[in-house]
Amino acid sequence: MDIIDKKIATHLQNNAQITHREIGVEIDLPTSTVNDRVRHLIKNGTITQIIKVNPTKAKLVILAYISVLIDWSESKENFGLAVKNIPEVIECHSVTGDWSYLLKVRARDNTHLEDIISNQIKAFPGVTRSETIFVLDTVKETAELPLDISN
Repeated sequence: MDIIDKKIATHLQNNAQITHREIGVEIDLPTSTVNDRVRHLIKNGTITQIIKVNPTKAKLVILAYISVLIDWSESKENFGLAVKNIPEVIECHSVTGDWSYLLKVRARDNTHLEDIISNQIKAFPGVTRSETIFVLDTVKETAELPLDISN
């Protein structure tokens, strides 16, 4: 990404509904150039287009992080592939430290979360332990990356 691509991406991160014309005005480029660059950034996988749904409006008010420990000698399956089939798991990260994975999970209520933990996550072969942390309040949550547009 060059500086112009970063400027375009920054505008799109800040306001996904901004028009290419408006971006062109902001960074002093013709709309056609912005169009071409955005198309190229999408094509090469630098940027993706995602619609973010408000979890409260979707009635998924419980947010929890679940640390999972896997005993790989007992499990011949891939935990990462298995959690891809659990729609409430919105992020899954293989991590360092005392745990194997860290999951970000959204659920309707505590009963729904318990069902996900007990019947899907802990039911996976080789899961030996888990720890759940409930989020009480979210101070900051963003998908925006800090793109350096100063140079």
